[in-house]
Amino acid sequence: MENIERVPDANEAREALASIDVAQRAVRDTPWPTWIYPVNAVLLGGMALAALAPEHRRLTTLWAVALVVIAVNATVGYRMGTPWTWPTSRVFLASVVAAGACVAAAFVVTGHTALTVALAVAAAALYLAGSVAHRRSTGRPR
Repeated sequence: MENIERVPDANEAREALASIDVAQRAVRDTPWPTWIYPVNAVLLGGMALAALAPEHRRLTTLWAVALVVIAVNATVGYRMGTPWTWPTSRVFLASVVAAGACVAAAFVVTGHTALTVALAVAAAALYLAGSVAHRRSTGRPR
C-alpha cells in the first residue's frame, strides 16, 4: 500500500520534535501534592530501619516497605495523570540517589544500631532537601 501522507520538511520535523520535548518536560515537571514528600521521606527512613529487623525478616521488611513506596507513588501518579515519570530536577534526582545510598549503607552496617538510625535519618533528610528543590523547580512555593 502506498503512503499518501505528506512528508514534512526539515523545519516542520524540528518543530514537531521540539514540541514533543516541551510536552515531556511539562509532564515531568508537574507539581506533586505537598503531602507526598514527607510520606516518601518517612518511608525511605523506614526502609533503612528495616536493617534493624531480625536477620530472617530483614529483606521481607525491606520489600514490604518498598512495595508501599511504589504503591503510594504509583497511585498518586495515576491520579495526577503522570504515572512512572521522574522529575527533571537534577538536585532532586541526586538527593534520591543519595537517600538510596543511605538505605543501602544501613544494610551494610547492620551490627551498629546508632549508625543505622543515623543513616535512616540521613536518607529522610536528603530526600526532604531534594523535595524542596523539586517543589521550587515546578514553580510552586514551598
